[in-house]
This record gives sequence, structure tokens and C-alpha cells, in this order.
Amino acid sequence: MRTKVLGLPVDLVTKEEVFLILKNWVASRTSETKMVVTAYSEFFVRAVRDPEFARILGKADLVTPDGHSVLAAAKYLRRTHELKNLKNQYHGPRVLRFIYEGLKVGGELWSGKLGEPVTGVWLFEKITSQAEKHNWRLFLLGGWDNVSGQAAKILLERFPNIKVAYDAGEESVGSDPTTDKRIVKKIQDFNPDFLFVQYRPVVQEKWIESHRDQLAKVRVAMGIGGTLDEFVGRLKTSPNWMERHGIKWLWRLILQPSRWRRMIDAVIIFPWLVFRESLEK
Repeated sequence: MRTKVLGLPVDLVTKEEVFLILKNWVASRTSETKMVVTAYSEFFVRAVRDPEFARILGKADLVTPDGHSVLAAAKYLRRTHELKNLKNQYHGPRVLRFIYEGLKVGGELWSGKLGEPVTGVWLFEKITSQAEKHNWRLFLLGGWDNVSGQAAKILLERFPNIKVAYDAGEESVGSDPTTDKRIVKKIQDFNPDFLFVQYRPVVQEKWIESHRDQLAKVRVAMGIGGTLDEFVGRLKTSPNWMERHGIKWLWRLILQPSRWRRMIDAVIIFPWLVFRESLEK
């Protein structure tokens, strides 16, 4: 089911539903490259500030909720919309009622009752674990300090018959047209079913969208943020209990204190924008 958060699409689908969608896309051999975005709370804040990125999210074929906070926002907005339609059946200031609803949804988030997010890390691991079985071809692009090469090596050690290629990509995206042209040709020559791009959040989605017409042989393209760093062990995975309670962001902040500005967007600005939207007519 597709809904909207801050005017942007979110597909409320389970992990297995997402995997089935991707599998069918590859099997259909469509000539159009499908774009998947795993959107966490920061993405929506960035899209509010960046119309170009908002347009790209709006055109994505699949936007999964990468985090419990996105699921919470979708449920809260759905619930407050229902309350607006029942405006004659509750009393008192609307703002107080909506704050109460927000606290209720927050309690569900903490208790893990909001459903399951579909993260980039999970999707990458699921797809790569099934690639050998389905004879899928994978291309890893980006990451720094040869992380894409390390990830490809690990995949070949785990799945000796897997078809995987990689390229470190541009050091500074958009600054080296010669390298970019070489990368596009390398991807097309490899003819991948899945293209995973680690060019930093937002930058990677813009790169995919701007190259979709040139990547006709790619079946599915998706940005994966820091997934490769987690996959090769450079970045420790958060404890399960933190993910279950929706506070993975705190784990990332502990490991990378320099992310504090991004965390403000994720845990303060995003909830405020969602609350403000709920009050609009």
C-alpha cells in the first residue's frame, strides 16, 4: 500500500513482499530500469529542503520505510487524518488530541508494534544471498577505500558461483565526466540485474536518476548509503534490541558523533514536520 509522509510516497510493504516485487521485476526483463529508494527520516527532511530530490522520490518505483520512525509517521498521519474526518465526535483542542495520538504511536514504536521496516542493509543481504540461486548479476558501485572491492571478495568467498562486478566510482561525484562515462559503460557491458550504488545518501539517488536512460540493461538500481561498510565489518551493526525499539539512530551517533547534525534532522526536525503536517487542513 502506498501512502504519503510530508507529501512524499512510502510503500508500506513487508520484507517478503518487497523481495517478491524485485524478483518479479527481474524475471519480467522489462526494458525500464526500476529505481528503489530505502527512505529513512532524514530523506524526508532533505526532500522538503531540496525540490529536485523530492521529485526523484516521487518518481521512484518503490520507496521502502527504512526505519521505525517512517512507519510511525505514516501511522500517525493516517490516524490524525481519520480524526479530522470525525471532527464532530471528539472534543477539546485539536492540538492536544494530536499530541496524545503522537504519544500513543510513540509507545507502539518503542514496543515494536508498528510493523517491520525494510532497510537497505536487509535488502542488500537478502538479494546477495539469493543471487547465486537465481543466477542474478550484481554490480557494486562506489564506497571509498575499495569497500566495493572488499564486499565483492566476501560475496565470492560465500557464494563461489555468484556473478558480481564492482567499481570504486568517482572520488567526488559529478566532478570527473571521464570516469563517470567509463563507469556507465562498464555497468552496461556487465549487464547487471541489480545495481547497488554507495555514493552517500541523496547524492546516490540523484546519480541513479540522472543516469537511468543510460543504464537500460540494469533491471533494478538502488542507493545503499553505508551498507557496504556494515557488510565488510567497518561499521558495527547495531544491537537487535536497539533496532527493535527504533533507536538505531542512537547507535550510529555513538559510533559516528560527527553525524549529530543529521541526527537533529532525524529525531527532532522530522517529527516536528510530521506533527505540523497533521495540523494542516
